[in-house]
Amino acid sequence: MKLPPLIYNSIGKFFFFILLETLCIILIVNNSIVQRYRIMEGVRAFQSFFWEKGTDVKNYTHLRKTNRELLEENAKLLEQNTLLRETLEKNKGEQKLFTLADQIKSNIGDSAASNYTFVLAKVIKNTLNSEHNYLILDKGSKDGITEDLGVITPSAVVGITRAVGPHYSYVYSFLNQRQSISAKIGSSDAYGSLHWEGGNIHTAYLTEIPLSVSVGKGDVVYTSGNSSFFPSDIPVGKSVSYSILNGVHKRVKVELLQDFSHLDYVIIVKNQARREIDSLSAIKPALNTK
Repeated sequence: MKLPPLIYNSIGKFFFFILLETLCIILIVNNSIVQRYRIMEGVRAFQSFFWEKGTDVKNYTHLRKTNRELLEENAKLLEQNTLLRETLEKNKGEQKLFTLADQIKSNIGDSAASNYTFVLAKVIKNTLNSEHNYLILDKGSKDGITEDLGVITPSAVVGITRAVGPHYSYVYSFLNQRQSISAKIGSSDAYGSLHWEGGNIHTAYLTEIPLSVSVGKGDVVYTSGNSSFFPSDIPVGKSVSYSILNGVHKRVKVELLQDFSHLDYVIIVKNQARREIDSLSAIKPALNTK
């Protein structure tokens, strides 16, 4: 297809103009230092602009790779941080075990404590708003825990293990109306049944105390030892007041020493002699009819 003469003329004039401009620039650069400097400065600015944009494009194309590398590095740091925290928590737990075990031994005596093995456990869950509260502990069968082991602190009976998984244990809390423990008044060694009746988590009641036993305000209440679950002489509360129940026994209101809303670590108690004690307790002697 032939182009009209007018377009041919326009194209020729355009290229002739470009040629003249190029010759002018060459003459100026060769004959004027000032003009040469300004032209070169403009060329460098033009080059710098494209270099900068080229760098931006290159950085943008590598942004996805950079982000992936940063995420991988953050994941490694998070893993290291988790391991460090677990190590610190383990060390803290071991130190806590030694401290709690020493406190318990001071309460029950070294000779009595020799019959027990203590396992420290961290409280994972602790309910307080039910009539039948429970706890979840971070120790299970892989840690040597079985069902029906006592759980204590130096100032409380916390409960009894009722279900055990490989890594966790389910514990009936003392704040469970199905639970009761044998306890005694320290000033007289008179013992009865200590249980929680619901409501106030700071109060329990010691029943079946004979009328003849003197009960004063502030008398310390201890575990009696009449159970294979718990060591004796663990202080659990202080008497507040008492009333007469059915004209036969005293019912003592006891303020608990342990705040169950602040349970962090507890001790699982393994009585080495419990199997022998339970087997003897199950014997039913034959009556002598002679």
